[in-house]
Amino acid sequence: MAPVPVDVEVLVVGGGIAGAGLALLLARRGIQVVLADHGRLHRSGPHETLLGSARPLLERLDLGSRFDALAVRDPLRHGAVWGSDELVWRQDAAPGWLLARGAFDAGLRTMAAAAGAVVCERTVVHEHDGGFWLRGPDGQRWLRPRTVVMATGRTGRRERRELGPRTFAFTLVGEVDAADRGTAVVEAVADGWIWTHALAQGPGSAAVMLDAAACHQHGRSVLLARALRSAHGPAGRMSSVRLATATDATAGWLAPCPDRLRLGDAAASIDPLASQGVEKALAAADHAAAAIATALLQPSWWPQLCAQHAQWERELAMAHGAVAADWYGRESRFAGAPFWRARQPVPAPPLDPQQPLQAAGELGPAMVLVRQGDRFVAQDGIEHRGTGDRLAQIGFVPVAPLLRTFAVPRSLAAGVAAAGSEARLFVLPPRAVWQAAQRLLRMGWLVPAR
Repeated sequence: MAPVPVDVEVLVVGGGIAGAGLALLLARRGIQVVLADHGRLHRSGPHETLLGSARPLLERLDLGSRFDALAVRDPLRHGAVWGSDELVWRQDAAPGWLLARGAFDAGLRTMAAAAGAVVCERTVVHEHDGGFWLRGPDGQRWLRPRTVVMATGRTGRRERRELGPRTFAFTLVGEVDAADRGTAVVEAVADGWIWTHALAQGPGSAAVMLDAAACHQHGRSVLLARALRSAHGPAGRMSSVRLATATDATAGWLAPCPDRLRLGDAAASIDPLASQGVEKALAAADHAAAAIATALLQPSWWPQLCAQHAQWERELAMAHGAVAADWYGRESRFAGAPFWRARQPVPAPPLDPQQPLQAAGELGPAMVLVRQGDRFVAQDGIEHRGTGDRLAQIGFVPVAPLLRTFAVPRSLAAGVAAAGSEARLFVLPPRAVWQAAQRLLRMGWLVPAR
């Protein structure tokens, strides 16, 4: 392994998709990066899929053709048993990819090394006395990185903030029925839901999502057996089933840290009817690469860049949670079962268009770092002193002048109408301003007038 200097620009701890993808993107930019991976199995199902809609992201990251070398075009026919006992096959506009996580992650690390990153496999990292000890098969080394990224996923549970009921994921492997070969099916059952992959050859896998509290109450073996017995799809026809992995799949995000960037794990619960985990990890790597490239030029911005990346992760998790809740709400057959009752969407209270609103008192002007291309730039914006969140724009609507229209109590409709007198708002479509104001209301940045 190539020698590593004591002082390095970036240390990335964790060689999963987000960490390896980040190391690859940084190395391509000529940034000195060391990637340390523990070498243990990443706990997920044997196979994951990526939708064809991710192609624009892959092309933007220059991963399109390279991605085809790490994964195969998804040969499976995808369907769902959701909302009824009927299996409905999905019609996709563009084919996606099928990948095996262990090999895929290793391939990304190999690509990062080829781009110039120093990749330390089977390496344990210990923080000590202002630096980091890396201990691996080739000995140990002492690093003093300028910036540190923790891309360790779910291993840092104390730093996680959970979203929604706790969910356990169990991956089962077994023999699939010949008639089910070449399919991937998502199926709702009374105790949770199951995502089954039945490849053309080899064993099949079924990821079973169960409520954590129910597992503690009844025992996971009882619930797993009951879920398989009640399945109408391929999971119910699997034989010689054994448990391969078990993990906490509760949705959440990582809390901000002022001196290091925490990468990945937002919306980490598996989405019932989409395959966005791989795409999200690559998008997080892209966002983090821009933050790190900026911090190397503007070191004093590093704490805020870490905070704003955490805010980006949290907002993504919240958006994922809303989509997942919508899918859960479409399953009416088991509405009274504990799993589904706890995950039903909570309807938003009706909006009174005449209710006077005003800007929250905790708001104040602040510098906001906004991404432009491969860097972040400073813009005038607003900070919520209670949460630390900062915003300059919602879409293309500037936040500061919109909030100024609510300096005096106004209804939402009156405030949006008054925004027409603001120089930076009157040229914008009223619908965009209305949607931005509604988001500020949901965020608590607009509150009922006292």
